[in-house]
Amino acid sequence: MTLDIYDRTKETGELVFPGTRLAVTEEFIGGQGTYTEGNLIYAAVAGKVSINIERHEISVMSKPTTAVIPRNGDIVIGGVVNASRQMITVSINYVNNREIYPNYTMVIHVSQLSKEYLDTVDEAVCLGDIVRAKVIDSKTIPLQGSLIGSQLGVILAKCSRCGSQLDKIGRNKLKCKECSYFEKRSTTIDYGSGKLAFKT
Repeated sequence: MTLDIYDRTKETGELVFPGTRLAVTEEFIGGQGTYTEGNLIYAAVAGKVSINIERHEISVMSKPTTAVIPRNGDIVIGGVVNASRQMITVSINYVNNREIYPNYTMVIHVSQLSKEYLDTVDEAVCLGDIVRAKVIDSKTIPLQGSLIGSQLGVILAKCSRCGSQLDKIGRNKLKCKECSYFEKRSTTIDYGSGKLAFKT
């Protein structure tokens, strides 16, 4: 049986988000910044993967936060904290691959969620999703953003029914690994990889 991307061991130095599958317990023990469910080790915090080969230990080292002012064109990562029919609100945790503090808030209109016409935001994004977005207006409060672009969109989503992680099975089509419920999202090309970094 071929292991999916979640079951492969992550690389040292790779940026991961909480909930990212890191390794199996048969090969590693979970260290700082991780937790174990069943035979899988997950990231408990956002940060960089650290692997101690001698001890067979995998950890996630949380990065110190940095004061950053987002500007137009910056790439941000955050969680969807509010969703109406025409707009979502995102709490930003990363700007250009750097963890930040304090967090900023961004709003994204339904017209900026997809190249395709959408009636409502829930055709592309749901509450609790982790998204990678672009700042299109940094002079407003809150910031204005967009998810239009191959590396932009939802990078991690949970099942609306049972709360388990959704696996990507096709273009913007997701399936729950636990209850087999199908959902639709406007996903990034690297959805589910656990990688936060934006490739320039």
